[in-house]
Amino acid sequence: MKVPAQIFIVLMPKIRYLKLRFDRPIFPYDIPRFRAAVIEKTNRESGLFHNHDGDEGFSYRYPLIQYKVTQRKAGIICLNEGADDIHLLLQNRDMSLRVGQSVNDYHIEDIDLHYHNVQVWDHDFEYSLLHWMALNQEHYRRYRSLDGDETAQLDLLHGILRGNILSFAKGINWFVEERISVHITSIKEMKLLPFKGKDMPAFTLHFKTNVSLPDYIGLGKGVSVGFGVVRNVQ
Repeated sequence: MKVPAQIFIVLMPKIRYLKLRFDRPIFPYDIPRFRAAVIEKTNRESGLFHNHDGDEGFSYRYPLIQYKVTQRKAGIICLNEGADDIHLLLQNRDMSLRVGQSVNDYHIEDIDLHYHNVQVWDHDFEYSLLHWMALNQEHYRRYRSLDGDETAQLDLLHGILRGNILSFAKGINWFVEERISVHITSIKEMKLLPFKGKDMPAFTLHFKTNVSLPDYIGLGKGVSVGFGVVRNVQ
């Protein structure tokens, strides 16, 4: 009797993706205040809005609700369970939010809800990456120590960026078995930006990877408040 060969199917995650854009303009430095206003409006009913686990403190999981500037207006990106919990905000009839000293009504101007296939391909995609905070204190010291060796600095950034993509994958429950390739094609600028009371180095650059990433997700530190925004380069 002939035993049929086993067929192994590798399932790639098809994630729920929801992008909201509101009708109110916002500056990047106001995103933390916008985030705080949304958290208060939801009465802290879901930890996905603020990434804290009750009395246990901060959660280091990848944020499934992220606050952004999209087309110069306030926006929110929700992934998987985040797309489920966003109803805790949208169920409010009163959508007035206090962002800093200003109180305004926030109405949805555009909504994009779809499934996105995240997987490793046999070809590369090109992305822009805005205000990517790649370097913690240890990495920054190492990066500065490599001053003058551009190849070594890029190798360091490549490794960090690959790790950031793997952190995103873990956050959506995707355990990657294939090799992820990353190549930074150009660095537009590096500048210091305020984050949690400190000035942190942030890169704006273009890179290629063989992973299909959703638009506007964040990579690196501070992704919940608009840092490290990924955009597909057509």
